[in-house]
Amino acid sequence: MRPAPSGREPTPAPSCGRNALWKRPMPSSPSEENRMTVATAPKQNKIMKRGAVIACTILTLLTPLGLLLIHWARDHAETVERLYSRGWYHGMATVLTAITGGIPFSAMEVILLLLGIVIILFLFFWVREAIRQRGRWWLVCLKRLWIIASAASAVFFWFILTGDLNYYRIPVGQSLGLSTEATDVETLRSLCNLLAEQAGQLRLQCGEDAQGVFASAVSYTELANTASEAVTALDEIYGVQLFDLAERTRPKAMYFSEVMSYIQLTGVIFPYISEPNINVHQPAYGISSTMCHELSHICGFMREDEANFISYLACYNSSSVELQYSGTMMALIHATNRLYRYDSTAWQEIEKQLPMGVLRDLAVNSRYWKKYETPVGETADRWNDAYLKANDQTDGVQSYGRMVDLLIAFYRAQGAI
Repeated sequence: MRPAPSGREPTPAPSCGRNALWKRPMPSSPSEENRMTVATAPKQNKIMKRGAVIACTILTLLTPLGLLLIHWARDHAETVERLYSRGWYHGMATVLTAITGGIPFSAMEVILLLLGIVIILFLFFWVREAIRQRGRWWLVCLKRLWIIASAASAVFFWFILTGDLNYYRIPVGQSLGLSTEATDVETLRSLCNLLAEQAGQLRLQCGEDAQGVFASAVSYTELANTASEAVTALDEIYGVQLFDLAERTRPKAMYFSEVMSYIQLTGVIFPYISEPNINVHQPAYGISSTMCHELSHICGFMREDEANFISYLACYNSSSVELQYSGTMMALIHATNRLYRYDSTAWQEIEKQLPMGVLRDLAVNSRYWKKYETPVGETADRWNDAYLKANDQTDGVQSYGRMVDLLIAFYRAQGAI
């Protein structure tokens, strides 16, 4: 970089005769400078290669370091809560949401598209180099594989820093003063009856389309703002400081939402940039609770049952009827699914009591997801199941339904069941 002017006048060269003039020494031959340049090139290449080896080695070592962090976090929930969830993670997520929160589209989709292009180019140059060096193609492959391993290690470690350790923080029920304990079928039935009654009353206040199915009366942007406000408000309602990150970002509508349906997902966070993304192709009544669910993840609650419960609390306490209905329907589905396993007769009785509007919404939801029960969806579901189990959610995708335990604790504390 060229230095800025210092403001001083340049020191004049002394005028003491011809010997005072600086003369550039001439090379002994015209090609001497070229030979000097060529001689330094191998040394520069050697330094660059050595630097690349050191960088790849360091990046590769991030994987065992990350695994050690996870192993340590499993037995230190209070320390994780204090130093990571409320310390490092909160500060880092604040910075990331400040960068991505104002972007009106899904930055995740753009990043993934660019990543796809980079991968294609990487493979192209890999093949081209292997063809050019036929006798040493195996060495080319080893180098490229090392680069891939180094990049994967860096991505894995960044994921740990940007959210993964939140799986091991203090449970949200404990933070909110709720006590989850063993329950019986009768209590579960009471919860289902309560939620069914709430859903029926709320459904009467919601709009619907020509087919009699729930339809939102507000724009996506307004709904996203309301969801962020609802999650943030939980801090004041319950006297905690856990959910302020929700006000710093907004759930992004995904352009390729139907792709999410094919992999059986209603929403996803992109932890690398702290961005919540929503599948807007799903049945409309589920969008609001999905927004609150993903915002719960942004607030540092990675366990699926906890994110579902926080979503329900946000919707339950919201002034928006649409959010209230969306959260109640999510809770009703999980609660009645559990009841069906223990008492199918009681489940049928509750279903008969549901008003037609609720039944139509449930029927549309079932038909919609049935359409996407494909081998791709089943494979994605297995991957999600394995991922959750790897993060100590031993029941995998079934952990979404564990929110029922928190719902029972919540309504027990209120004396409603």
